[in-house]
Amino acid sequence: MDIRAKDIRTVTDGLQFPEGPVACADGSVILVEIAAGALTRVAPNGAKTVIATPGGGPNGAAIGPDGKG
Repeated sequence: MDIRAKDIRTVTDGLQFPEGPVACADGSVILVEIAAGALTRVAPNGAKTVIATPGGGPNGAAIGPDGKG
């Protein structure tokens, strides 16, 4: 696939050191915000929802074989 700059768009901004993205079936992405100590869901329209605040510096997210995080 040939990806060009015109094909790239910003979905959201203001994340605090995002890492460990997990793509969800509904088109959202769940990621950790290391600096915020949070697990955040980013919807396809860019809306952000904090879904957990484990604290510290979380640096990865995963969905297990049972479909649970």
